[in-house]
Amino acid sequence: MEPDHQERRLTTILSADVEGYSNLMRQDEGGTLAALKALRSSEIDPRIERHHGRTVKLMGDGSLVEFASVIDAVSFAVDVQHAIAAAQGELPEDDRIQFRIGINVGDVIVDGDDIYGDGVNVAARIEGLAEPGGICISRSTFDQVNEKLDLTFAPMGPRIVKNIPGPVEVYRIELDDRSQALAMEAPPPIAEPQDAPPRRGILQFAIAAGLVILALVAGAYYFRSEPIKPPVIAVLPFEDLSPKELKGILNDTIGDGIITSLARYKEFTVISRRSSFKFRNSEEGISEIADQLGADFVLEGSQQYDGERLRVTAQLIDADTETHIWADEIDVPLEALLKTNSEISRKVANAVGAKVVATAEARMTEGDVSALLIANAAQSRIMRNFSRESLLKNIEEQEQSLKDYPDSAWGHLGQALSLRIGLRYGWIEGDEKALRKRMIDLARRGVELDPNNFLAYHALGRALMFSRDLEAAAVAFRRAIELNPSSSFARSALTLALTRLGKTDEALAEIEVTARIDPFYGHSLYWDKALIQWQIGECEQALATFKSTPSMPVAANKVLAAIYQCLSEREKAAKAMADFVAENPEWSVSRERDVLTGMWSAPGALDRWLEAMEASGMPL
Repeated sequence: MEPDHQERRLTTILSADVEGYSNLMRQDEGGTLAALKALRSSEIDPRIERHHGRTVKLMGDGSLVEFASVIDAVSFAVDVQHAIAAAQGELPEDDRIQFRIGINVGDVIVDGDDIYGDGVNVAARIEGLAEPGGICISRSTFDQVNEKLDLTFAPMGPRIVKNIPGPVEVYRIELDDRSQALAMEAPPPIAEPQDAPPRRGILQFAIAAGLVILALVAGAYYFRSEPIKPPVIAVLPFEDLSPKELKGILNDTIGDGIITSLARYKEFTVISRRSSFKFRNSEEGISEIADQLGADFVLEGSQQYDGERLRVTAQLIDADTETHIWADEIDVPLEALLKTNSEISRKVANAVGAKVVATAEARMTEGDVSALLIANAAQSRIMRNFSRESLLKNIEEQEQSLKDYPDSAWGHLGQALSLRIGLRYGWIEGDEKALRKRMIDLARRGVELDPNNFLAYHALGRALMFSRDLEAAAVAFRRAIELNPSSSFARSALTLALTRLGKTDEALAEIEVTARIDPFYGHSLYWDKALIQWQIGECEQALATFKSTPSMPVAANKVLAAIYQCLSEREKAAKAMADFVAENPEWSVSRERDVLTGMWSAPGALDRWLEAMEASGMPL
């Protein structure tokens, strides 16, 4: 029962924080604090007052503001985002302070000047869904302002957010030309009271208070009990017991689908398929496999398809004791394959003892399974034999899939990925501009057909990146990762996009996460990391990273050549480039420039790269 003195009320809550605050502070703590303070004084606080808001609390890089009127809250958010962008228009992009804003109308508990409860929590969670400089609102907010403010609202669908029971329907406010009408002229800054103490005295008091708080936080961290880590689950490839003529039709659809379904639960860490599937037909024991993967639990099983029905058996095993915690057998029509994956995932969750909530599932419509199998077969074919012949076969099959199953996302996303490969390597002929447009249109249609399919967003990100829209590509990759946090190739794609954008700290952080969920990721992890280190000028570290794996492909020698050029080791750079050119005799600096122009926007990086390629001996 709640204490008698607690008051409840329905109100509008706005939550805001600074994108990349930790990185900004790390690069220039004093400058960041000064810039943030100036923005609050000149742009933010006066607008809060003008729109009749009340600042509930400031939390370093974040703010919680209450408004009695939903209209005022949304008007303020649009107004202040335009103002902050305009105030920093002449600054380099990396030096700008950008806020994410989330707004919710909800019930709160009032405790003095403070408010808390689910109404506040929802605002904070949807704030995290906003793009830097963007605004997200809940359905309750949208319903209040949709017919009253002339704004463009883009539905983002229902989202599962941390510590909130059930999905939250979210909308994005587009800061387009329509929204400019709510951008007001700068209001006068709020003056300090005449009897305010000298600023030096305030600063000294703030520093002293900050040191006390820092000491308390450090003490709490030092003496904390060890946090409970989320269970780590590895799903091994399911053994195919189908008749000989049907063996291989499903490939790894069952195991891969369960990994994707399990990964939607934030309560778990799920090992990526790239690492767990390395133990196909392994003679090692479960404990040995789990130890190599860092897993607490292992799921294994079998699949058997007779042409009409699918029988799946699954066993969940404790890694330490090799005790079978749970086992089940499911016999369903093939059309129920995706539902079967979800059912097994929920049973695994219950067996592990995790308290999970319902998650957004990939769509299941007529023809989805057939289109999925075609897309999976295409992926397997190109991975086994990366050639023009394989790609053209994939395009042919997926074109038929689009005709036979037009309402399935799988054909659209599969064909978008195939067109990207074909354009990238010159394996398809035709009007390149028209092919690029079709690639983008197919990827977007895949997302529309199944907004909970992580591969649809991955395909969209790849298409956008190839079309030189790096920022939009990064957003798509982030959404793919939200839907499947265990996807190492979605994370790898995001890492590359962030690197090309110059967001190297974020890219390195993604690599660390990838290494945890995919311990056998392979050479690509070191390739990506070495490239980032070269880009930021840490060339000795880049060389050490590059050489830490013995299995680097010849294609990576371009990176090795650039690293040696950075270290002024010209002969070694020339040797690395000679190895690359021997396998790629048609490649040239001109082609490298054509491929990367517009796809590498980090200041100076592309020019430096092309200079290194030419200096190392790549043909002009």
